[in-house]
Amino acid sequence: MTQQERQQRVVIVNSMISDRFEIYHVDSQVVEHAQLHYHDFHEINCVLQGTGVFHLGGSEYTTEPGTVTFAHSNDLHNIVRQSSDYYERAYIYVRDEFLASRSTKNTDLTACFTDNGKPTSRVIRMDPEELRRQIAKLDQQPDESYGSDLSYEQRFLEFMVVLNKAVANSANDVTPSSKPASPLITNVMEYVNENLAGDCSLDAIADRFFINKYYLSRQFKKSTGLNLHEFILKKRLLRSKELLRESGSAQNVYKQCGFASYTHFLRCFKQEFHMTTKEFLSRNDSIDVVHFAAHE
Repeated sequence: MTQQERQQRVVIVNSMISDRFEIYHVDSQVVEHAQLHYHDFHEINCVLQGTGVFHLGGSEYTTEPGTVTFAHSNDLHNIVRQSSDYYERAYIYVRDEFLASRSTKNTDLTACFTDNGKPTSRVIRMDPEELRRQIAKLDQQPDESYGSDLSYEQRFLEFMVVLNKAVANSANDVTPSSKPASPLITNVMEYVNENLAGDCSLDAIADRFFINKYYLSRQFKKSTGLNLHEFILKKRLLRSKELLRESGSAQNVYKQCGFASYTHFLRCFKQEFHMTTKEFLSRNDSIDVVHFAAHE
């Protein structure tokens, strides 16, 4: 397999073990994001030193100190390459439910992941020194002393306020260095995201976009590294995790995710996430920790 083929493969990364947020400050060579991937939590990528190229939603962005990338859950993304010898950045993984639970009527902490009420990913640029100061506060990890964990969470929430204010200023927006190669594929992906419970067969989607299904299949594979069926299956399974958290019952959600068979859903869920739906629900109920191990 060539390097280009490896980079075009799409993988799902579900490495978050907290139901709140996790932070990783790294300066290692870009190997962890060599492939397009997506997961069921938000990612905030902060560049502190060095330069690189970030792929997000079909576009590529040139990153430099002060660049902050907001990758909405389930959006395809990766660091394509670093273009400097040293590349220091901080990753923040955060769940939408946690941000919503800490939001108020006047302060919506999820706003950085929305645009006119719709889910979105974006890239902004802020003052590099201010960004480094904020990350430095989060490098001071909580210990076992009384109140340390709450103080740390408060510092994180203050950082989210800073980020949301920066997002609100359109002057901070970063435009892609290259446009999506295929608007068709972007539109197909958006259609799938909005119709997971409906008919997402290759024939139905090809008819919807008035295009030959074999051409669509080839173009989708070329653009994402996944065939259309694989992409739809993964998106449906990611959606099932959201619904499972809400309802607590696999029998109540499988049809809402587009699965015709309950047993087929259970089998696909186990194969994708390496756990049963019962194990997932048990884990989701019991986890209330923040993970600080080095980013893998």
